[in-house]
Amino acid sequence: MHLSAGYNEAVRVLEAAQGDFLVGLVCPAAGSVLQGDVALSSTLAAILGLLDRSAQETDLPRMHLTACSGQPPGPHEQELTTRGTSRYTDPEAMMAAHPDISLVVEISGDSETVRTLRRILPPSVALLDRACAVFLCCLLVMNEVSGQCQTDLRGSRTLLNTIIDELPDDIFFLDDQGRILDVNRQVCERHGVDKQALLHQSSSSVPAGPGQVACGPAHRDWPVLTTLANQREQETLQTWMDEQGRVHYYQVTAYPVFDETGRVHRMIEVRRDVTLRTEMEKRLQQAEKLAAIGELSMYIAHEIRNPLFSIGGFANSLLRSQELTENSREKVRIILEESKRLDKILKNIINFARPTSSELAEVDANKVVAETVQVLGIGSQERGVTLDVQLGEEVPKIRADAELLKQCLINLIKNALEAMPDGGRLTVTTAMERHRVLISIEDTGHGVPVEIQDKIFNPFFTTKKTGSGAGLGLAMTKKIISDLGGDLRLSSRPGKGTQVVLLLHPYVDMEMPAAAVHVGQEPRRET
Repeated sequence: MHLSAGYNEAVRVLEAAQGDFLVGLVCPAAGSVLQGDVALSSTLAAILGLLDRSAQETDLPRMHLTACSGQPPGPHEQELTTRGTSRYTDPEAMMAAHPDISLVVEISGDSETVRTLRRILPPSVALLDRACAVFLCCLLVMNEVSGQCQTDLRGSRTLLNTIIDELPDDIFFLDDQGRILDVNRQVCERHGVDKQALLHQSSSSVPAGPGQVACGPAHRDWPVLTTLANQREQETLQTWMDEQGRVHYYQVTAYPVFDETGRVHRMIEVRRDVTLRTEMEKRLQQAEKLAAIGELSMYIAHEIRNPLFSIGGFANSLLRSQELTENSREKVRIILEESKRLDKILKNIINFARPTSSELAEVDANKVVAETVQVLGIGSQERGVTLDVQLGEEVPKIRADAELLKQCLINLIKNALEAMPDGGRLTVTTAMERHRVLISIEDTGHGVPVEIQDKIFNPFFTTKKTGSGAGLGLAMTKKIISDLGGDLRLSSRPGKGTQVVLLLHPYVDMEMPAAAVHVGQEPRRET
């Protein structure tokens, strides 16, 4: 019987078996077993393992080793006795004593024994010679190894997916054209889409943020293109604006994955929200700038202001002289005016760099807002601006300096009015946000472009015409609010308006009523 024929016959017997069936084992004749025959011993061990496994598998018929002829390898003699296997000297005696055997496994490898078995076995009994037995044992080992590998692979895949899904970053797995092959759970949750809807799209078509209103051109800021061109890691910083007009920052990094030939085979794109970190870095930069301006102001005060005072004094003296012609007098007048303008700029610089001297007291935010709007609102109707003042009913007193807070409000309201040259609506609101007092100044002007929102609070930065301002108003406002222990928040959408929110601490931190701390409380309207 050829190996394939024996295997097919064994499969036929297994498929036809309705219940338990008996197995007979044919070993080499007594005295012919070599001591230390590792191959024979391993084959028998594998067969016994297969028989034991049949008792555990529900989809296999139960197989029982009933009898054994010949001399089994020494290490297994005791095991066969323990199993209750009957022992016989030759196959004829074994089959005569157990005619109900369905399968005979021959492991001696003796050709004469195989011919004898073919002659004496009835057609209903399948025969597996040693070659077939070794083959089946190999299949068993390979199946066990494969099963273990699959278990390890599933475990590794589950662990990797769990780690990737739990990361707070957006992770895209891309092909060598930048098309999406897979994404982690964070991407689906943040954008509110199913994974299948993203597959095979270019990752550049997925915006930096959900509900994105405005950002730079995707392909220009898409690091995947540079990674493909240079075959190395590439990083960029992308910005996007949410529906409230607040700018967010994302660090986008593309990593190449090479195949065995060194070609970029796959890519990984990681998007990390670095808004908080970027804002902290900007605050640090702002503090460093202020420190540099402080040192510069001291130099200005000692080295520039004194000569400027002399210039102004001599210019005044010349103006009183009767010897000057009218033409010369006009030139001296220009010198005096320019020295006064320069002195004013120096005063602004020194005042800005100097630590804010304030006496913190209990301040009524509603009263300060109402007084400031009353003063600045006089000319608003001439500009075509409608004022809408909404003062919260249960806003507590704040810990601040009334004059400095009024100065901040003046700067913000003046900027809001200037942003609406053709008219619009200016809304000033006070309310509670969590445990802090909120003062909001919102206009419907032209808005602040995304590319300069990071700069408008920098000292000396201005979008006004030369001579219209030194660019210190907003920088001073932010500095004052920071010195008061508060926060300033900017939200702006180009073409739709700007909102600046001041958040200040109550004078006494106390347990506020639920109605007072609710952000959406109904404020009273000032008419």
